[in-house]
Amino acid sequence: MTLRHGVTRRQFVAATGAAAAAFLSPGRAAAAGRRRYAIVGTGVRAIGMWGRPVAQRYQDVVEFVGLCDINPLRLEAAQRAIGVSCPRYTSLDEMLDRAKPDLLCVTTVDNTHAECIVKALERGIEVITEKPMVIDEAQCAQVLEAEKRAGKPIIVGFNYRYPPKHQKIKELLMNGEIGTVTSVDFAWYLDTIHGADYFRRWHRLRAKSGSLWVHKATHHFDLINWWLDADPVEVSALASIRNYGKAGPFRHTHCRPCPHKASCQFHWDITKNRNLVELYVNAESADGYLRDGCVFREDVDAPDTMNAVVKYSNGVQMSYSVSTYMPIEGYRLSFTGTKGRIEVRDYERQPWEPGEQTELYLIRNFGRREKIALPPPEEGHGGGDERIRELVFRKPASVPAHLQLPGSRAGAMSCLTGIAARRSADEGRPVSIASLVPGLSN
Repeated sequence: MTLRHGVTRRQFVAATGAAAAAFLSPGRAAAAGRRRYAIVGTGVRAIGMWGRPVAQRYQDVVEFVGLCDINPLRLEAAQRAIGVSCPRYTSLDEMLDRAKPDLLCVTTVDNTHAECIVKALERGIEVITEKPMVIDEAQCAQVLEAEKRAGKPIIVGFNYRYPPKHQKIKELLMNGEIGTVTSVDFAWYLDTIHGADYFRRWHRLRAKSGSLWVHKATHHFDLINWWLDADPVEVSALASIRNYGKAGPFRHTHCRPCPHKASCQFHWDITKNRNLVELYVNAESADGYLRDGCVFREDVDAPDTMNAVVKYSNGVQMSYSVSTYMPIEGYRLSFTGTKGRIEVRDYERQPWEPGEQTELYLIRNFGRREKIALPPPEEGHGGGDERIRELVFRKPASVPAHLQLPGSRAGAMSCLTGIAARRSADEGRPVSIASLVPGLSN
């Protein structure tokens, strides 16, 4: 299989393996040949992305020295799922001071990312954080200042940059196949499985997630920033709650005891998933968190229907939308340029047999439409999960500039796009990125 930036997957993995020695921080125990690694926040993402695969595939370069979560029952279940025997902590300060990791992975609830990042940086510990890096402009400024003081780079886990299909889009744009890009249309579809699940969980609350403008759209805004090699400048947005929360016909606390099971199309039986039962249901007594919360609870304040227009530093204009209660999952994307157009239709879950998962077309002005061949889809966000882990844990000696690991600036610009959209929708006016964190834009 060939990666779309010109090397085979085998060559990519071989290159990362050859560079394992460079992964060690100066002054650490080089004889052991492994980096001290800890995770804070032990939910599904921590286990499936940064826990179990790392424990299984990177034992030669990584030593787990700590797991931390405020819920001790979930923490114990997560440790079993990851398959490591390191110490467990319910205090991040204690873990950082006693376990002394070289690298901290932050996979906590979004509104606590900034606090965790800053605590690690203040101790000289490097950080990789799940997206979004932060949920508001004050946190953004705090994290950027802490990074500057510490002199340690932050890595933001934008795995969506690394699937071959997304790298191919980047390649076409970099090669000028459609000339100068002038506009983008981007519509993201979340279906009644995936979209609804955000409203069962803490993501439904702005105070915890920053809303889906930040938690979910951060991924999409980073892709556009990266594809265009440009910064967002101004955002105008509209948003509303049309399907979940108070828009629902009835409600309860959560699905298991709900009296409306028979009539609710969004009823979900968490007890059919043993892993989620162990990780969440069996841990409820410690913190009261309900993983199968009702999507119609009145405390839902994150919008479920969102539209935005974004202006970029290179003059590109983007129309963007997210719908969270669709019968289909995936996205439609197009780039219009002075010499042509790129069109993408990505299918994930559909009520029909989709055939190819992603269709990518290059259409030149006064020319034909060309279908671009893509490799078969891979597990883990189209293969992005594996590729970003290779970059994080093996640090290959030579990586093309456009495939370098995303840092704090990428994290900030993507978050700030969503933060600006949220504010614009709330206040009914355009919001400039420069007004949020002055001095960040070039």
